[in-house]
This record gives sequence, structure tokens and C-alpha cells, in this order.
Amino acid sequence: MIVGIDLGTTHSLIGIYEDSAPRLFPNAVGELLTPSVVSIGDDGGVLVGAGARDRLITHPGASVAAFKRWMGTNRSTQLGKRSFRPEELSALVLRSLLADAEAALGEKVREAVISVPAYFGDAQRKATRAAGELAGIKVERLINEPTAAALAYGLQERIDGSTFIVLDLGGGTFDVSILEIFDGVMQVHASAGDNHLGGEDFLKAMLEACCKDLEIDTRLLPRGNWPSCWPGSKSRRSS
Repeated sequence: MIVGIDLGTTHSLIGIYEDSAPRLFPNAVGELLTPSVVSIGDDGGVLVGAGARDRLITHPGASVAAFKRWMGTNRSTQLGKRSFRPEELSALVLRSLLADAEAALGEKVREAVISVPAYFGDAQRKATRAAGELAGIKVERLINEPTAAALAYGLQERIDGSTFIVLDLGGGTFDVSILEIFDGVMQVHASAGDNHLGGEDFLKAMLEACCKDLEIDTRLLPRGNWPSCWPGSKSRRSS
């Protein structure tokens, strides 16, 4: 059984392709999208998803989001008494997704295809594979997110001999890829991306602009009101 996983900056999801159509698996709360957030509970247990996202505000020192941006680096994150590397945090999200898939399928999942941003280099791709291994699965293939989007829309079956530009604007990244389709084969000619140009960055800019207009000094705001995934919001992270 091979599943497809979109390991996103803000949300992740998992599914399979069966009967000529994709099938997505809901999580424990019935949602298809699982927030890519990890938190350590008061009892030391690990929380992933919506519950962890809620704790970003109430327990900022024990919760973290947007760690996909740190993949391929030696950056560590202190959550409570424990320290995590980016691939370890991603592995926790993957385990949660796999548990949802296995609950729906009634069988063990051992292999996966994971989509990654087009800008990901060797170090980031190796870290993603490492996250899969830590989660207990074999990553059969990594596919660029813009290419995955093109395949999902069936562009390879529509207009042969054409060139497309695919724009992928996500929660944390903005990717652009130029694809050519010839004889049903999709070839990537060029890819580029910015991992600090997404929904999280737009939200940060809007909040800063609002505080400026209202003459609110953000330095006086309680840290719990400042999203933990934004650079400079915490001193608990180290590299």
C-alpha cells in the first residue's frame, strides 16, 4: 500500500489513488487537513494537529509550527524539556497522518510518495526522507508540489505538446515551475521558490501594519499573543 502525503508548512494531508480517483483520509476530528503543528502536553505526551495548534497561544513554550522551513538545517527547537530537529517534528506529523490512514484502511502503511516544494535542495530532500524513516515508512519518491498539482489537474491528459507555468502559493512558500507536456510525459524545465512568501508571511505583514496604524508597540504584547512560528517571536529556538 503506497500513500500520497502533502507535508505542508501550515497543513498536511494523506490519501491514496484507487478506482481511478484520489481518496483522502480524515483525521481523528473528521477533517481532511491536519495542522502541521506539534505540542508537548503537560504530561509529556505529544500532540499533533488541531489540539497542538490551539496550544500555540495557551502554551507557546511547548508548541511549534512552520518547522518545514527549517528542513535541512541543524536548527533545534526546545519544547518543554525536550529538543527536536526539524525532521523529528515532521516525523511526528507523518506518524499522525499514517495513523489516520491505517485506521481508515485497516492495514499497515509502509510506503509513501511525499510532495515537497520545488525550491527544496538536496539537504532538504534528504531531511524529508529521514523524517519518513523516523515515522516508520519508506519514501518511494519525492515529487515537486507544482508538478503534483499539474498531475492532480490531469494536465498531462489534456493538451499535448504544450508548456505550462504552475504557481503554487501555500501557507509558507511560493513556488513556480515551468512544465512541458509531450506524448503524455511531463518534463520540468525550471523551478524556483521562496520559503518566506506565503500565507503566514501575509498574516505577519497584516498584523504588523495593523499594530502600526493603531500605534500598538508589539514589544509590549504578551508573547503568547505572537504566533510562535514567526521569526523572532521566541528565544527558545537555537541553531
